[in-house]
Amino acid sequence: MDAGVGRPSASSPDVPLLIALYGFEISALLVVLALHARVFTRALVSLDTALFSVWCLGLVASAAIVVRRWRRQDRQRVLLTAALNLVPVLLLLAGGEVAVRALARPTARGPVFMETNLLPWQWSDVVAQNEAILRQAAANGSFLKADDRLGWVINPGRRTVDGLYSSSAEGLRSPEPGIALVDPRARHRVALVGDSFTFGLEVSFEQTWGARLERALGADVQVLNFGVDGYGIDQAYLRYARDVRPWRPQVVILGLITHDLYRSMAVYSFVSFPGWPFPFAKPRFVAESGRLSLLNVPLPSPQAILAARSIAELPFIEYDRGYRPEDWDWHPLDRSYLYRFLASVYRGWSSPDPKASDERVVALNREIVRAFIRDVRADGAIPVVVYFPSRLDFRIRARKPAWQSLAQTMLRKGDIPHIDLTSCLDRVDPAARFGPGHYAAGGNAAVAECLREDIRALLARPG
Repeated sequence: MDAGVGRPSASSPDVPLLIALYGFEISALLVVLALHARVFTRALVSLDTALFSVWCLGLVASAAIVVRRWRRQDRQRVLLTAALNLVPVLLLLAGGEVAVRALARPTARGPVFMETNLLPWQWSDVVAQNEAILRQAAANGSFLKADDRLGWVINPGRRTVDGLYSSSAEGLRSPEPGIALVDPRARHRVALVGDSFTFGLEVSFEQTWGARLERALGADVQVLNFGVDGYGIDQAYLRYARDVRPWRPQVVILGLITHDLYRSMAVYSFVSFPGWPFPFAKPRFVAESGRLSLLNVPLPSPQAILAARSIAELPFIEYDRGYRPEDWDWHPLDRSYLYRFLASVYRGWSSPDPKASDERVVALNREIVRAFIRDVRADGAIPVVVYFPSRLDFRIRARKPAWQSLAQTMLRKGDIPHIDLTSCLDRVDPAARFGPGHYAAGGNAAVAECLREDIRALLARPG
């Protein structure tokens, strides 16, 4: 009987060895990605550490199989198997690198491939982007200006280049630039604080829900719009405490959307939200034992921020929800676009930073809203918290009618009295409800109509 019968040919590959080599390479890549994402900075019991353990076990097991099979085979067969492994791997890596480089879309914050930002970020790109914003603002006359307590406020007496927005002499939304809003004829005052939905972005002054509400309430009621584009709930609260209080309104309306909750967790909005349109710092509260403390006031100027040599030099950057050191640290492997893409995807689906959890977002903002209510009542006025549903809210509710947003959860489970305008705006024709990103004229009209009777009743309260 031929001694070679039943034995694998020396010219055929070792399939178990080939599979083990692929397993070793994939496991090694995953271990490197996990280490690059600083898995050990996460909680010990987390998805990150569990996955890292699996990758390590896979790496050890596949390495053991490779070594054992390698020792048992003749050199010719081992070299054939290694070639069958390395050639497709190298071709795949080279093809992937070329594809990502060719198809990545350049942006001011770095390349984007398949809607994924290729991390790490580069601080010099952020500085260049924001310096360009400051130069353009200086040339056109900025509608917003830096403020060392609130982050930014509306510049008094301004009109935007497109003529859509004007500010009063006091820095409030107004029908004409530079007018004084002090009106001795008004028997009642209603003040509005909040973000761009309160300000009335994308519509004229006359079409904002604040101006419509004033007209609906009658000539003896003045509605003052202290809303500012981009504000978080924290800034709206501080805006009341400093700028609204001297006007002694009878009713103070705090308008909010879900995104405002995440803004309250930021220190530098352009870090938490890439593409943010102005390079200002913002105040940051922390809540301990139900008490609020401001961390970082007075705030650095935009010029001081952009003068930093690295993002790690920015004061209190570690408190910014969107900041992860690994997203800014460069390593030799980051020269590869393919590796940056894989690392960015890995960070996107592995365990999030515990400081960024929704539970922390809700806990902090709940305390801020409660502080707003307490302060307004202590000043002898009536607080009203209003929830504005966003376009995303309606899209999700169309599929899941019982769904509620994070802000709705915070308000309802936090026992915070509020007016939810979801059902009100649900009655508006969807085509008339929103503009490009905010309420259109029809949406603003519905808000004013739905609030009118509630505010009128509050103004009629004695004393």
